Formats: sequence, structure tokens, C-alpha cells
Amino acid sequence: MLEMIADSTRQLLATGVVLSYCGFCFWIWRGYRAKQQIESKGKTNLRIVWASQSGNAQHLAEQLQQQLSAAGTSAHCLPLDQLTRKQLNNSAQIIFIVSTFAEGEAPEHARFFLKKLPTECKLQHLKIHVLGLGDRRYPDFCQFAEQLQARLAAQGATISLPLMTVDNMRASDLSEWQAHIADLFAIKATEARHYQPAWFNATLLERQCLNPDSSSPGLYKLRFKTTYCDWQAGDTVLLHPSNDPALSTREYSIASSAASGYLELVVRLTYDAKQTPGQCSGWLCQTLNIDQHIEFSCCTKPNFHAAHNHTPAIFIGAGSGLAGLRAHIAERPKFSQNWLIFGERCPRTDNILQNELSQWLRSQHLTYLNYAFSRDPLEPCYVQDVLAEQQQRLNTWLAQGATIYVCGRLQGMGRGVQEALTQLLGEEQMYSLQQQGRYRTDLY
Repeated sequence: MLEMIADSTRQLLATGVVLSYCGFCFWIWRGYRAKQQIESKGKTNLRIVWASQSGNAQHLAEQLQQQLSAAGTSAHCLPLDQLTRKQLNNSAQIIFIVSTFAEGEAPEHARFFLKKLPTECKLQHLKIHVLGLGDRRYPDFCQFAEQLQARLAAQGATISLPLMTVDNMRASDLSEWQAHIADLFAIKATEARHYQPAWFNATLLERQCLNPDSSSPGLYKLRFKTTYCDWQAGDTVLLHPSNDPALSTREYSIASSAASGYLELVVRLTYDAKQTPGQCSGWLCQTLNIDQHIEFSCCTKPNFHAAHNHTPAIFIGAGSGLAGLRAHIAERPKFSQNWLIFGERCPRTDNILQNELSQWLRSQHLTYLNYAFSRDPLEPCYVQDVLAEQQQRLNTWLAQGATIYVCGRLQGMGRGVQEALTQLLGEEQMYSLQQQGRYRTDLY
């Protein structure tokens, strides 16, 4: 009897040990599964990442996201400068839609991405497809898209579709890309006509030469009456020369606030090697008659819109670049802090819009106004030289949260300003300003 009781006790103990072990294993397994579920919440199977200078890449990315969502495929859409290393590691597939502007330049907000991407970041788990937007009239067509794909592939990413490019938002190029995307995700292709901009009419009311005595090419202010006034400071207009849709569009900064009720442009009359006036600038500055109309499309420039009206603003530009800055200054609130640094050639003949700028200064709408004349016989200088001379003011305004707006030609002025600011502030602060949306440019 005692032996039977002893055997039963041992069996019960053994059963308890086995049950305890199983419970312990189950607890470990539940913890592991919970951890997997927590980690999986941070993973995204598909991302659409854009880098946009004029808004086209952003528009395409957001439209693709909506298209995929309607087909039941979830995708996270974000700008390239907000794509982190962690997000790269947690992504299975990324579609990049990126613009290249001017001489192979990355969009301003994305300029530091490749430089900041750690080389030790391994991307063997990632599939990528890159779409490049650009203009074949420039020699480095879609160069940033090529650089981005090459860098990601070098770090292990798999190219799921070959690099595709779009010239000037051409409908045929977009249709081809849409067909490939449709095949890749088994969805219906979006028709290219969805990407065509809306066109409006404007009637020329007056045209004024701003530098009639200058040896520099003519600079003209044009005022148009239009029923369409739905733009923001920083936006541009697209025009077909002579309203001929067979001719490639030209882009001009809007020089007026929408609240004014007028569309105003500041246009430089350009010439080719044979001294023939430019196809579009010659039309606008010479042959377009008063009371004749233009057909224009508004091009949204979110990267050059106003950032913060309650903080100081520093405006830097040269020549026709004053156009994009003028609209911003006009919309700044009363008693705001505004500093304009403007460059041209000769102080005697190229001091354009002098009365208007002086009036803004007297009314304290402009807190400071600094000129930089490159052919001043006494003190020749460029806008970047003013930044170095006024470094203390620059640092003070930036410490107060100021946003910098730069408008004009990329070659010379645009690159010179960026180099000067990087030298004065350091690369880290320049990167920080761009990340915070406090360094905004419209360069061409």
C-alpha cells in the first residue's frame, strides 16, 4: 500500500513538473509572439517617397498612394528628407519619385539625403523603383534620380523596375510609367490626362521697363488682369510662348500677392547667341500688346511657400529673382521683421523698384534693406558678401527663428548664397534649417 501511494505521489510530481515546463514554454512563446507583433507594427510593406522642387513629384506620389489605396494596397507617402534609417530598415519596397532641376541638382529639401545616409546601412531586404522627373534641355537630365538609385543599389537594394524618366511631365512618359506600375501591382493604370494642368487667361494692362538706362538686358514688370487669383506667394506661372501649345513652356515667378487682384511678373529680356530675343521673354517684353491676353497655368511651389508669419524673414535675391521675394514681402503681416538683401549690377541704372522698396523701408514693412551691386565703382559686392558683413545680425535673426528665402538664378547667386551660409553657419546648422523648413529657395 505504501509503495502504491509513493508511486502515485511521484506520478503527480512528474505531471506537475511537465505541466509547469509546458506552461513556462507557452509563456516564453507568447512573449516572443508579442514582441514580433510589436515590432511588426513598425514595419511598412510599401512606401512612396518623393523629392519635389516644383510640386510635380509630390503630386504624382500622392496620386499613386490614392490609386493603390483604392485597389486595396496600403502605402505610406512621405518626402525624401523625412525618410529615416529606421524606416529604410523597416520597409520591404519603396517607390521613389524624385525631381532633378537646373544643372543636375537635387530638390532643396532633399539635398543632404545621400550625404547623411550611412554607408553601413545595409539594404538587401529592400526592393526599390525610381522614377526621375526632369528637363532634357539640361545636360544632366534626371541626374539626381540616377545618383539615388546607384547609391541605394550599392548598399544592397534590389531594383524591381529599371530607372524610368519623365521629360517635362510629358504625357507619353507618364503613361509608360503608369503602365509599368499597373503591371507591378496588378492595378488599373491612371490616364496621363489626369496630370495636365488647368489653364487660365490674363489680359496685359501695363508693361514697365525697370532699367531703361542700363547696359544690362532689359528687366520688365508686367501687370495682368485675371479672374483667377488662387495662388500663394512663392508660386510660379507656366506659359507657352505666344500661347502656342506646340512650344515648350517657360516658368516665371509670380511677383504679386493674390489679394492684389493682379497677376504681376518681372521678366528679364534674354537673347540667344545671334542676339535674337528669347522666344518667350521677347514675346512678353516686346511683342505682346496691351489688352492682349496670355494663357497661363499656376505651378504650386510648396517648398517656397511662407513658413511662419510670426517669425522674422530674410529675403535674398538678385535681378528677376526679386519677383518671387516681392510677393512674399507684400503678404508679410504688419509689424513683422523683414530683411531684404538684393543684388544687381550698377547702382545708378539697375536699382529696380527703388521707390517701392524705399516706401516699404520708411513704413517699417522692411526692417532692413541691403543692396549688393556687382559693378559698383566704389564698393562692388554680391549678396553673399552682405551675409558675411552682417553675420552678427544673421545669427541673431536665426536665433529668433527666422526663415531664409532665396530666389534667382542657381548659377552664381544661388550656389554662392548656399556656400556662404554653409561657411558662416556650418553644415550641421544648414542641414537643420532645411529640415525645419527654414531655408527655402526658388532657383532656376
